[in-house]
Amino acid sequence: MGFVKKDRTKQYRTKKYRGPVKLKLIILICLALTLLLVALFAHKIVPYDPYAQNLSNALQAPGKEHIFGTDRYGRDILSRVIMGSRATIFSSLLLLGMISISGSLVGVICGYLGGKFDSFIMRISDIFLAFPGMVFAIAVAGVLGGGIMNAVIALAVISWPKYARLARGQVLTIKNMPYVQAAILSNSSFGKIIFKQILPNIFAPILITATLDLGTMIMELAGLSFLGLGAMPPMAEWGSMMSNGRSMIQTSPWVIFAPGFAIFVSVTIFNLLGDTIRDVLDPQNYNGTSDISFYSATMGKASTIFKYMKERDNKMKIIKRIMPLLLVAIMIVTLFTGCGQSSNNEGISEKPQEKVFNYGTTAYGPEMGNSGLNPHFDYSGWSSVRYGVGETLFKFNESMEIEPWLATDYEQIDEYTVKINLRDDVNFSSSRKMDGQAVKECLDNLIAVHDRAPGDLKIKEITADGQSITIVSEEKVPALLNYLSDPYGAIIDMEYGVTEDRNVAGTGPYIAEKVSDTEINLVKNENYWGGEVKVDRVNVKTITDGDTLTMALQSGEIDATQGLPYASYSLFEDNNDYKISSTNTSRAFFAQLNFDTPALQDLNVRKAIAMGIDKEGFTEVLLNGNGSPAVGVFPSNFKFGNEAVKGPTYDVDAAKKRLEEAGWKDTNNDGFVDKDGKNLTIRWLTYPGRQELPLLAESVQATLKEIGIDVKVNSTENHRDFLESGNWDIYASAFVTAPTGDPEYFFTTHSLKSSAKNRGGYYNEELEKQAGELRNEFNKDKRSDLAVQMQQIILDDVSFIFASHLQMSFVMKSNITGFEAHPSDYYEITANLEIQ
Repeated sequence: MGFVKKDRTKQYRTKKYRGPVKLKLIILICLALTLLLVALFAHKIVPYDPYAQNLSNALQAPGKEHIFGTDRYGRDILSRVIMGSRATIFSSLLLLGMISISGSLVGVICGYLGGKFDSFIMRISDIFLAFPGMVFAIAVAGVLGGGIMNAVIALAVISWPKYARLARGQVLTIKNMPYVQAAILSNSSFGKIIFKQILPNIFAPILITATLDLGTMIMELAGLSFLGLGAMPPMAEWGSMMSNGRSMIQTSPWVIFAPGFAIFVSVTIFNLLGDTIRDVLDPQNYNGTSDISFYSATMGKASTIFKYMKERDNKMKIIKRIMPLLLVAIMIVTLFTGCGQSSNNEGISEKPQEKVFNYGTTAYGPEMGNSGLNPHFDYSGWSSVRYGVGETLFKFNESMEIEPWLATDYEQIDEYTVKINLRDDVNFSSSRKMDGQAVKECLDNLIAVHDRAPGDLKIKEITADGQSITIVSEEKVPALLNYLSDPYGAIIDMEYGVTEDRNVAGTGPYIAEKVSDTEINLVKNENYWGGEVKVDRVNVKTITDGDTLTMALQSGEIDATQGLPYASYSLFEDNNDYKISSTNTSRAFFAQLNFDTPALQDLNVRKAIAMGIDKEGFTEVLLNGNGSPAVGVFPSNFKFGNEAVKGPTYDVDAAKKRLEEAGWKDTNNDGFVDKDGKNLTIRWLTYPGRQELPLLAESVQATLKEIGIDVKVNSTENHRDFLESGNWDIYASAFVTAPTGDPEYFFTTHSLKSSAKNRGGYYNEELEKQAGELRNEFNKDKRSDLAVQMQQIILDDVSFIFASHLQMSFVMKSNITGFEAHPSDYYEITANLEIQ
């Protein structure tokens, strides 16, 4: 009988290799367990409440008291990073469990059964694999809406095919093995064969793949949150924290670097752990002896599988280890390079020596309701007047008083009739002369198609006579000329009409060559009636991301901007290369309440909510003082403004008392008041197009939590869909409350039964009566008195809550002149614009 001589040299190499690998595995397991324990006990080890706001400590640099500093709400960043580990890591584990278990089971069944079922499922997996994974996930998450669970589902939808194909491939290899055939011949059940004979023998490769994928899942979930499609405020989650810190990367970099470092460390640990587990479970590393028991019949196949996996993984090993660093770097570099997006100016050439003004703004596009230049559609008149294409019969001066523009003067014939005389030297950009007939045609079309103008103007008849028009109203309209100064009153040539890309022929200093939802390309009107136009071309670009806007101005891609993040203003103040033009406006950030919500039908609940909002903190800290706390509809510079009315003030104790009077008490000690077994939960709807609104939402979420109200924030570009469906309780928006310089505008648009923007179904009989009086009152002092009384009714009913009035600012290069902020929020691009 012969004996096989053992290769002692190979055994020595095996033992020499086994020791360091096992030590490395133990260290990595300890590190991974440490991360899991931190996530599990995060609520017990955080030094501060990660959700408690303290605006007096906002943006403190790292120090002894706050090791990682504080964010813009004064929250301790270390505490939020620790708490964020729970959301990020546990959500990644949940996602990994979902895709590995479901994908593997699908793959095992397909590989075992084969046939048409196998072909059908694999073709479905091919469809998913045909699309770029993250792009597909973004699309799915966009449909599902924000939220960490929706992000998990979105990634699970696109990630399962990988495991299905891995498991199927291995089942195809081992299903014809003798021990599987023996189980079949012994009449073992289908489940017994799958779970006892097949799964144990394909477990190791799936485990290795899952461990390696955990780091990827962390990055992808963080990526979706970074894009606003994952964790929603105020949840502490690493990707969301990086997103919220973007605007402060140049002024307070610690806000974004701390969560970025946490992602880097955790992903590195899990990637190295996956590599090491693969090495430990690879039979070839141990001369055919593995730490995990495989059936002898499959040892050769398992070794082949591991050999393939090792060859593949060795090629990706370096990439895998640096992937977290790359992700963090890409997120940060994207902030600096986002301004490099190219402008879509195909077919528009610039001549040598032309003066070209590039303007970046957050205030143009479908989300704002003002895309295109047709003043008769939605709020697109604002774009027409703002960007120098359209002009109105009258305009507002710096004191918000009307003065002639396309008109020369007017005559109030009686309380129902006004005659307006027109300039005789104005042509449309279509070359047609502007006369009474052209103006009549424009206003007739406005009344026929616009949603707000008919109710404002109440025009019965317009007649044209040469260079004048006469307007007869159905009833008294004291503010008629003010309404005609609204951007929807921009005079355009109806014979030219509205083009497919929503371009029009106006009378302004600029003519649009190209119009899209994101950009308007303008060329100067050589025949402008108002004198020489100094700049040859103007490109208005929508840049909705405030950080990209900041860096676009710094890099020179744009010459001026509106809508910078407030944290970025310090970069341009006291800087000789830039200047800032600011003015107070009547733009208000406010919320209207849905009276179809049962809880909000109780006045005490509405008052408690109003008392639970810290307007001072929002304005002074989060807006960096770029505004003033609001009491009522109008700012202090109006006679009927803030000081003329009284409203609820921030008072936590009084708010709690109001809730108790309404029967809302915290009976289960969960921190939220409840009634009949249900917590008081408010769905706060807003949109990200105005940077102030998400800040207000998160601030309100924290302060209302102090009085026991659970606020669920939905900040989405699709806010109009939610409004139409009624899936909201409080809707926060921004609106210029007195764009006509007259108080009637806000009431007619928002607070009356017939108002187009009365989203919440508010009705007050006394308010309707006073609105009727306001419509018929020509005396300015009496109109002011009525405006005060009407505001007080709204404030007493708490049908609206006004947070702040905005101070609008333009930031521009120092060589730009004639580009000034106006209190009306109109008249941005004018003939006075010049590049020195």
